[in-house]
Amino acid sequence: MNSLTLKILLTVYILYALLKFFEFFFRDEETKMKGLYTVYVKGGGAVIKIFDNVVLAFMLVLLGLLFWGGVEYVSFTTGLLVGMTIIQVYFHRFSEPLPPEKSPGPPITALKMLSYSIQANPGRAWRELVLMTSLFVWALYMLATQGFGLFTRHIILKR
Repeated sequence: MNSLTLKILLTVYILYALLKFFEFFFRDEETKMKGLYTVYVKGGGAVIKIFDNVVLAFMLVLLGLLFWGGVEYVSFTTGLLVGMTIIQVYFHRFSEPLPPEKSPGPPITALKMLSYSIQANPGRAWRELVLMTSLFVWALYMLATQGFGLFTRHIILKR
């Protein structure tokens, strides 16, 4: 049961992650700025603190289910290091200064500046986004075919 629960939670979380990446490119500039204002100025960053706590608890649930069901340590360690490095390189793509009209107002925190920079220029990290998106699509395919048994050769042959 824990394996099925983990597969379902992973599928939902990957779909959320893919949606998050695509929204960078499809939301208009005004909507992005309103969202940043709401989170950082109007809300004082409280939403981020709540989200971070919830997502950290969710990560602990995922890890608990993974370790409970058994984990291959080399595969896990490789995924952990690759994932952390992709995120690090992703953040490094936003090292160029923002023009004043796209910069956040004071008080400026590192997270606030990074968020504004990412929203202003999401295409700077296109390589990392392509890599992450490709890995997420592969993971969804594997969950669907290997995890849930969908779209397998057996099903196709019955048609």
